[in-house]
Amino acid sequence: MIDDLFKRFDGAFSENTIRAYRADFMHYQAWCQCNGLTPFPTTGEQLASYIDAMAGQFAVATLQRRVASLGSLLRLLELEDPTKGSDCAIALKRAQRKYGAPQQQATPLTAELMRALQQTCDSSLIGQRDFLLLQLGHETLRRRSEIVRFRFEDLVTTPAGTHRLLLRQSKTDPFKHGKQLPVSRRLVELIRRWQDRLKAESGFIFPHITKTQQIQLDQPIHDRQVNRILQSRQRQAGIRLEQPLSGHSFRVGGALELLKRGVPMEKIMLRGGWQSEASALRYLREWIDDELLVWDED
Repeated sequence: MIDDLFKRFDGAFSENTIRAYRADFMHYQAWCQCNGLTPFPTTGEQLASYIDAMAGQFAVATLQRRVASLGSLLRLLELEDPTKGSDCAIALKRAQRKYGAPQQQATPLTAELMRALQQTCDSSLIGQRDFLLLQLGHETLRRRSEIVRFRFEDLVTTPAGTHRLLLRQSKTDPFKHGKQLPVSRRLVELIRRWQDRLKAESGFIFPHITKTQQIQLDQPIHDRQVNRILQSRQRQAGIRLEQPLSGHSFRVGGALELLKRGVPMEKIMLRGGWQSEASALRYLREWIDDELLVWDED
């Protein structure tokens, strides 16, 4: 039953969503098997026991996500969904009260930090790729899964002579309506210089590069590689951070830079693809300068 459902997901949901659903289900299924239970159909009491057993081992946000995933699967299987019931709600509140802690947001990749990382990039193939990745990620505020999917043919010139980068699909645009992102002349020059280096007419901007330096333009790097690149450059720059850089660092850092320039929150939300102000502020609240939150003394 569940295998048939995952097959039906193909083409309807993103690969990341399917991967997350599968991982959350497999974790719940393993717990059920260890306790002589079946995952579906399930009850609120059984889910509450699962939450109680996992509380303390995993962050409350992780438990909330897993419960939400299970609820989605139950509804898609047209089974009764107890995830919205009182048993689950009380178990999650119990976990929050006992183990809850503020969820850490990604360390922002500010313009200053980006330049420090770019200084570690040499003129080699990998060095030039990483330099461009840092610039593009910082300017576009996109998720790592979106960054790696940009293609050379997505760079377009408007009638006014400005440049845009076409975002074909995003987490908040699953039906591929697309969106054009304004980009700087500096980024355009870097993309074109990189394109010349690869001798590419089309293909992914960040293609897979084999150990023997073979370039596969029809295959992008894996989105998980973005984290590895950022953390590798961080180590090379000798920069110590409480929390290592990650793909989300592009979004937080870029949004912070825009906020400091006085860009309205509505425009920041449009740029980063946030659907609500609450979501955008969740990224920024830990990093807003303290003086913005303190009253001046008379």
